[in-house]
Amino acid sequence: MKLLIVSDIHANPWALEAVLTDAGSVDHVLFAGDAVSYGPDPRSVIGRLRELGAISVCGNHDHAVAWSADPRASAAKQPIALAMRGWTRGQLDAPDIAWLARLPLHLTVRIDATGFALYHATPRDSLSDYSLVPTVSDAYLSEIVAAVDADVLVVGHTHLPFARECGRLRIVNPGSVGQPLDGDPRAAYALWQDGEIRLRRVAYDIDAATDAIDRIELCPETRTVLMETLRRGRVEQREGERPDSRGERT
Repeated sequence: MKLLIVSDIHANPWALEAVLTDAGSVDHVLFAGDAVSYGPDPRSVIGRLRELGAISVCGNHDHAVAWSADPRASAAKQPIALAMRGWTRGQLDAPDIAWLARLPLHLTVRIDATGFALYHATPRDSLSDYSLVPTVSDAYLSEIVAAVDADVLVVGHTHLPFARECGRLRIVNPGSVGQPLDGDPRAAYALWQDGEIRLRRVAYDIDAATDAIDRIELCPETRTVLMETLRRGRVEQREGERPDSRGERT
């Protein structure tokens, strides 16, 4: 059994197609949320996920676009998130928005006798908790996942890939397909095959993605931030800002 595990595609179909090609044939796709926002082509990404029959949960940006709700981004990124929310809604038709609105906040699915629990952020708060980062302590990790009744917990949200174990529970964050933030601009994803989890990276056509962002009808400063984030694989820290020790809000 081979599963493709992805998260945080953020309207970047170039990255998604590179991942699908690199992964090859899979039995199922597990998607941990944030199909839209920050990227230039939300319709293509939603269409591809629907075509793939991806087992999906809702991310904070999916929720924001579907319901015109608070994106719950950081203070620094909230203006961009709000601008992208409105622009993204304008690119989508009613079936696309309905698909986003139907996404569950979490789900558990059993595949070949293995239980997979999917949350965008964490089991404590599926949309707003940024505490599941690669450096989270064992004690804090145990506290966060205590109520999970599954063999594998799949999360996203932080755009930081990792695989950990907590007792019998295996935890995987595949990282971000469409907006990596760990300093590596390549698309990130994970594969589950016969009980083994592999974190993977693949290069994609970043120039195509940034060229498309540059054509979005938003202010030049917003477009520049979004383009540079893709090129660098990180958000540039402004002078005087301190990174959140538990993970940057995205």
